[in-house]
Amino acid sequence: MELPRAELPGFLQISLASPLPVPRSLIFLTGASILGASILLIISMLDLGYLSMRLNPCASIYTLLYHLGFILIGLRKRTPDTPSYFSTAIFSGYLLTVVWFVAFILTIVVLALHGHSPYYQVAWLRQQGLLVNVHTQRVQVFLTLYETIVMGGLALRGHAIVHNEGPNPHDWRYAEWIKDDVEFVREVM
Repeated sequence: MELPRAELPGFLQISLASPLPVPRSLIFLTGASILGASILLIISMLDLGYLSMRLNPCASIYTLLYHLGFILIGLRKRTPDTPSYFSTAIFSGYLLTVVWFVAFILTIVVLALHGHSPYYQVAWLRQQGLLVNVHTQRVQVFLTLYETIVMGGLALRGHAIVHNEGPNPHDWRYAEWIKDDVEFVREVM
């Protein structure tokens, strides 16, 4: 006896048949990083960056710009004589991972300076009229660790793609290479 299959409503059915600007294995990590950086940007602006020595807002903006550039470069037309910039984008991901790790260390340092410096205390920031509390400070620590892990995973996965497929993976800037790749495979065989 077969059970009936449940189907999603029409507005939730997403077709991934069209070529995507980012390799499929990096889509989830890109979306997760965009979401984490956006939330961290909002939360870190509640204290104007004091609780991270002003690194969290900057790192969040750079991360969002990185992903915007990564997607926009992936959407550009690709011809055989132009570079793909995939390995450059992955190297930039490694650099952002280091920046996020430094941001994580600085948020831990500020959390440890609780009684030593008045400028990094939540009570002093609240007296200045900023919407900050202990929970936003802890969320910043968690989200900087989250971004370190996600950006590191994205860079490592991209590095694995470069290692396995070369600096021009088949699903990066895919649309213009479909015919050429098929013809190239036929020529080789």
